[in-house]
Amino acid sequence: MEYPVSPRYVVFIDSPWTGAGQDCARFLLEQGITPLILAADPAHLHPSLLHDYAELGVAIHACDVDSADAIVAFCDDLATRGEVVGVTSVYEYYCDMGARVAARLGLAGPAPEAVAICRSKSAMREAMAPVPGLNPLFRVAESPEEAAAAADAIGYPVVVKPLDLTGSLFVRRCENAEDVTAITAEVMGLGEYLGHEVTPKVIVEECVLGAEYSAEIVHGKVLGLTEKIGSEPPLFLEMGHVFPAALPGEQERLLVEKAELAVKAVGITWGPSHVELKLTADGKDARVIEVNGRIAGDRIPEAVRIASGVDMCRLHMTALLGGAPDLTLTADRTAAIHFLMLKSSGHLDAIDGVEEALALDGVREVHLRPGVQAGIDYRANGSNRDRAAWIITEGADRDQALARAHKAGDTLTFTWSPLSETDAEA
Repeated sequence: MEYPVSPRYVVFIDSPWTGAGQDCARFLLEQGITPLILAADPAHLHPSLLHDYAELGVAIHACDVDSADAIVAFCDDLATRGEVVGVTSVYEYYCDMGARVAARLGLAGPAPEAVAICRSKSAMREAMAPVPGLNPLFRVAESPEEAAAAADAIGYPVVVKPLDLTGSLFVRRCENAEDVTAITAEVMGLGEYLGHEVTPKVIVEECVLGAEYSAEIVHGKVLGLTEKIGSEPPLFLEMGHVFPAALPGEQERLLVEKAELAVKAVGITWGPSHVELKLTADGKDARVIEVNGRIAGDRIPEAVRIASGVDMCRLHMTALLGGAPDLTLTADRTAAIHFLMLKSSGHLDAIDGVEEALALDGVREVHLRPGVQAGIDYRANGSNRDRAAWIITEGADRDQALARAHKAGDTLTFTWSPLSETDAEA
C-alpha cells in the first residue's frame, strides 16, 4: 500500500522490537499523517526494524534521543515544513522522554513526572505506598550487605530487581542470603546495559506466590486482563500470555480495582498503561508487581485485537491526535501468545518448520525474534531476550488457543551444535 506524504507529523522516539511501533505507524499512515522515527544511530537499529519501516515508507532520522533539547530542536525544524501533531514513544526506555518532549511542545500525552515514576521501581513503590494493599513488602539496597539485611527483614523467598531495567533482566527469586548477595553484586557491577546506564542499587521485594496477570489500560480504565504464563524460579521469564484471562468474577474485580488504583496513585491517567499484578497464595488478595506508562509489549496488543477487535495501538494514537478513544471492549474469542526459548549456549545451525506452523488451524502469527537466524552463536542471559520466537493463535477458549499455540511451537525445530572452545570462553 502506498501512503501520501503528509505535512502533519507524529514523531516517535526509538522503537521496540515487538511490533507496536510499526502498528502505530500503519494507523497514522491510514489517517494521512506521516510518522517519523528518531534514533541515536539509525544504521545500528536492528535490520528487522529497518526493513519494516522502509517497507512502510517511514523515515528514520538521527538524533540524540537522550536529550530533550535535541528532540525539541528537531521538532521545531520539522515544524517549518508542516505541523508536528504528536511526540511519543512506545519503547520502554524512551516513554518518559516522549512524555517530556510532548509536554514541552504543548502536545497531548501523559504527565511526564508520572511516566518517570514508572521508569524507577523504587519511585513506583513509593508512589503507591500511601494506598494500602498495592505494594508487597520492599526495601531499596545500595550494597549486597544491605540487600541481604533487607531480605532477612522481609522473609524468604524474596525477589531482587534492578531499579530501571526491563524484560525481567537480572530479576531473581532468592531463597537465601547467598543468592541475594550474588545477584545484587552482579547488578551493581553492570555499569550499563543495552546502552543505558544502570543505577547501582536493587529493590528487594516480598515474593508474591499466586498467579500473575496484567491489566491493559487506557485513560486509567482497565479494558481487559491478560493471564501471564511464567518460567520456573529463580527466573521470571514470560513464556506466554492469554487474553482475555479466564477468572472468577470476584478475582477479576479485585485485579481491576487494584490496577486502577495503581495507575491513579502513580499518576498515569492519560493514554495506555500496563499493570502487572499477582494474586496472593490463597487467591483472596493481590499485589502490584509493576506499573508501565506505555502500551503493553510482547504482542499483547495483537492478542487483544484478535480476541476483541479492539486495537490498542489505534486507541493510543487516537488519544495522541486529540480524539476520544472508545474504551469499551468485548472479547468473543481467546488469543494465546507462546514463546519459544533459545538454548543456554550454542551455534544455531538451522531453523525449520515456520511455514508448516503458519498453516495450522488458528495460527495467526509465527515470528522469529529479531536477530535469531541460522549461523548465530548464542549465550543466554536469563531475560526475555532469550526468546527464539513467538506464536500467536486464536481459539474458542483458553484451552483451545493454548493447545494450538503449543502444537505450532512443536512444529518449529532449531538445530544446534556446540560452540567451539574459543567461542565458549569468549
